[in-house]
This record gives sequence, C-alpha cells and structure tokens, in this order.
Amino acid sequence: MTGRRVYRRSSKRAQQANRELSPKGIDKGVGVARALEYLGCSRNARTFGFGDSGNDLGILAAVEMAVAMGNAMPEVKAVADYVTDDVEHDGTVTAMRHFGLI
Repeated sequence: MTGRRVYRRSSKRAQQANRELSPKGIDKGVGVARALEYLGCSRNARTFGFGDSGNDLGILAAVEMAVAMGNAMPEVKAVADYVTDDVEHDGTVTAMRHFGLI
C-alpha cells in the first residue's frame, strides 16, 4: 500500500452543495458502534438512529431501532423499522413520542 487514503463521497439529495468525505470503510455507523462499545452497550440496548439520506445507512444498521424521516430517500425507508414525519413537521419529536422516549 502506498499510504494513499481513499475517500468516499456522499451527498444529500435535497442539498446538492453538501458533501462529506471520510476515509474508506469509515462512516457514521462505525462511529455509533464505537461509541456503544465505549459505553459498554450493545446494539440491542434500546438504541435509536434517525436518518434521511444514504450517508445515514450505517447509523441505521448500527442501532436496534432504525427510524427514517418522512422525507428520507427510498433506500433509507426500505431499511427502517419505523418511518416518521418529515423534518419540517418535527419527525424526530413524533418518533420519540411514538417510542415513549419523551
């Protein structure tokens, strides 16, 4: 290996100006998994993830309950356990109420 890093690019459909770069093999789900490990929790420890775009698929795979926002891309909704309202209609709050978190 030459030491060259390979980066993955992703963008949100609604905001084409938004770009994310991360080292190959690293995504939001890796971060969540490492945080859970550090906290001594398992994926099944009543964990929730919220997402709307392809860059959130890793999070949704790393938690027990995957929640897609109402405005989410079809591939995000396809892996979700629950689809809530869109961002503009307080979907996060709606889901948290649904699950008795608030």
